[in-house]
Amino acid sequence: MYNYYFNENMYRSNNDLYRNTPSLYNPTVGFNNGNMFSNLYTQYKNYKPENLIPKNEREKLLLELSQISFAAHELKLYLDLNPNDSSMLTLFNDYTKKANALRNEYESKYGILESNSDNNNETPFAWEEEMWPWEAKFNV
Repeated sequence: MYNYYFNENMYRSNNDLYRNTPSLYNPTVGFNNGNMFSNLYTQYKNYKPENLIPKNEREKLLLELSQISFAAHELKLYLDLNPNDSSMLTLFNDYTKKANALRNEYESKYGILESNSDNNNETPFAWEEEMWPWEAKFNV
């Protein structure tokens, strides 16, 4: 009985955090903090997130794609609990479209990022010919 009551109250209190439209960070700050929701972010001690600085156009495009994809994923998790929040759904759709456009731009310039990519239509497979983003750093 105690566990049911405790879990039910925990569920309600967590849902109360989402009742009003939450305050969001922009994708860059959210990505650096690991949380898009400023009302749910708590800094750990004196930790200051590192501001990532790309060294070239390829890294810049990959970082932007990572940030926008992260923002879309965070909003998707929010929408799992709040499916009727139309403003967040609109923002999620905007981020998803932008992430898809950035992924297509990256893949057209530098090769595919995932084996199930829509741009993976050549043989031999492009990943056999091109370096992966993390390999470029080490010149493998």
